[in-house]
Amino acid sequence: MERSPQPGTHSSVVPRSLADATAALCSLLDLPALKSLIAALQPAELYLVGGTVRDAFLGHTGTDLDLATNLSAQEMKARCEKHSIKTVDTGIQHGTILAVIDGTHLEVTTFRVPSERERHTPARDIATDLSGRDFTINAVAFDLASKTLVDPLNGVADIASGTLRAVGDASLRLAEDPLRILRMVRFGPAQGRVVEPTTLSAASSLVERLAKVSVERIKTELQAILMSPLPHEGLRCIKDIGALPYTIPELIPAIGFEQNKFHIHDVWEHTLWVLERAQRDPVLRWAAVFHDVGKPHTLSVDGAGQRHFYQHEVVSEKLARERMHTLKFSRDDTETIASVVRHHMRPLDCGAPGVRRLMRDLGDNLALWRSFKEADAPPTVPEPEFHATAQAFDALLQAERDRLAGPAYGKLAVTGQDLIALGMMPGPKMGALLKQLEELVLDDPSLNEPERLLAEARKRLK
Repeated sequence: MERSPQPGTHSSVVPRSLADATAALCSLLDLPALKSLIAALQPAELYLVGGTVRDAFLGHTGTDLDLATNLSAQEMKARCEKHSIKTVDTGIQHGTILAVIDGTHLEVTTFRVPSERERHTPARDIATDLSGRDFTINAVAFDLASKTLVDPLNGVADIASGTLRAVGDASLRLAEDPLRILRMVRFGPAQGRVVEPTTLSAASSLVERLAKVSVERIKTELQAILMSPLPHEGLRCIKDIGALPYTIPELIPAIGFEQNKFHIHDVWEHTLWVLERAQRDPVLRWAAVFHDVGKPHTLSVDGAGQRHFYQHEVVSEKLARERMHTLKFSRDDTETIASVVRHHMRPLDCGAPGVRRLMRDLGDNLALWRSFKEADAPPTVPEPEFHATAQAFDALLQAERDRLAGPAYGKLAVTGQDLIALGMMPGPKMGALLKQLEELVLDDPSLNEPERLLAEARKRLK
């Protein structure tokens, strides 16, 4: 099934006013699922927390909510069961349950003590719980009983000013879970916020601890960074704090690596430029990261002093596959990303035969490849010229799709059995001949008739 890239955004969101955010949070109380949960858990202290509150200031009010309470996980589970509410034990040993009501997910966690959060020691009140969270913008709660904000750490002010600040001692906060270094990148530069200097310094000094974080968690956070509004700024921050060796080390040789007369950026800056332009699709953004990592490994200089990177896309694909394997990507995701990387150098100005070969080689990934070509447009080619070429390609592609609206594309009018009937033995030579016939048909589809192909086969067999 062909995937269509989704439009992305390339600017940070302007925060709502305090009154508007509070009104948005109050409106969540009208959700039937939340009403049912509140009724089931009473009597209890209940607060909306974390991303639910932060996102209300950014105009994002989803229905899957995060809550904190003074109840233990066992108490929450028992009360939900009493009211026939389904719960999932996603983290009951950590003080968390997931209530599922009419398809809505509500995650509820017991208050936790700072510095004891990994041991999940219960806290007495919400203020204590908030004082152990990672960043002030995530340490704001909304009291469902009084319909007021609880903001002991001035997180609302940091949301308004676009500042990312660790809660309390930055070094202690990040050391508690080194993955917070990458969360700093995501909530900071990748979302258009400025990281407060003490927090940034602490991240740089603790960056080596990322080596002890599981690759699954690293992958999840990298994906979130790449899918943020400003992924290129996130990647730049990863480099600046020294985190590339623990995340995407393949990019290190790209830093400052000169290209050639067709480029205005070095490989690193070009990578960021393409990443910024790529639509908000994980395949496109990962492809942007890896598409040119092979260049430092394929440099050659001709007699005129011109730099070349022949077959760099092949090396880029190999390096991308290795990193995907390390990060434990699925086979399908790896193949899709690798396909876009492998074919990213193929031109839009390729004529009808080239379009047919692209359809054959990229299959369901053709729409992603086409979108990537837009992001990777040569910076030295004037935009009107590029778009004219792209429009000509699109017209040829549509014409070919119209022509192929009937039979499946790529089905030759002859098979191996037809060649055996001509006296040919099965084996590599037969496969090579079928490939030659396929290439002929790609150049001229009118040749795809049994008589004409068999005549061509007899000629080549002689």
